[in-house]
Amino acid sequence: MIVPGKVQEVTLNKKKINLHCLTDIHVGSKVFDRLLFLKVIDKIKKDPNAFWFGNGDMLEFIPPNYHIPEGDQAFDNNEQYEQFVKMIRPIKDKCLFVRGGNHDTLRSVRAAGIDIIRVMADDLEIPYFPFPGYTVVNYKGGQFTFASGHGKGGGKNGDLELQRLRNIFPDADMYYLGHNHQLYAKPIDSFEIMKDTEEVKRQWFVRGGSFIGYAEYARYALYEPQTKGWIEVQLSNKEPDYIIHRKWKKE
Repeated sequence: MIVPGKVQEVTLNKKKINLHCLTDIHVGSKVFDRLLFLKVIDKIKKDPNAFWFGNGDMLEFIPPNYHIPEGDQAFDNNEQYEQFVKMIRPIKDKCLFVRGGNHDTLRSVRAAGIDIIRVMADDLEIPYFPFPGYTVVNYKGGQFTFASGHGKGGGKNGDLELQRLRNIFPDADMYYLGHNHQLYAKPIDSFEIMKDTEEVKRQWFVRGGSFIGYAEYARYALYEPQTKGWIEVQLSNKEPDYIIHRKWKKE
């Protein structure tokens, strides 16, 4: 486990890194897009420069006697856990970390006092992030720092929560949150005195998307439909490229 308050530092012996940022997968949801998730897994597995992290809500996870009927998911929690582990096991050695979200970690802790994602991380020997924090990626082309968390707010303006993350963790190149299923990456510029005397510093705000369609709870609550997909950050000796892998949601 990455101790709260500590910075995770990873050194990768590569000149180029393709970092896939995966969040809100929701294995077990009736509208989980298995084919899309298997697509990114295959992409990571085949690419020698690919790495990834899991950012929460990886399982739908409705506990027994919860305030949401268990019938709202396609199959039970044991099957969700087994299927997710089976799918990611081939790429576990390329994983920087995983963290839980409100669906998996918070529900399992409230229902049984056990964090199901921390258990999974221990089983797979993958680093586990219990809270938002910094990750520093060192590679042959340079260094990339990002601050990430699952997210909590469901507001239409996803930048507001990203700004709070930036206020607490000001030294990152990228600020990354999931949770609200919005999918975008955009630059945020500010003026600073930089080492090379340039005054413009570029950082990025990213909301990470999801792998589910228009769920019944979202339809009931009149949440706006979002596009399925994920963000890939390509790192080299140039400026990072942010690639949005997008798929329009279907029923």
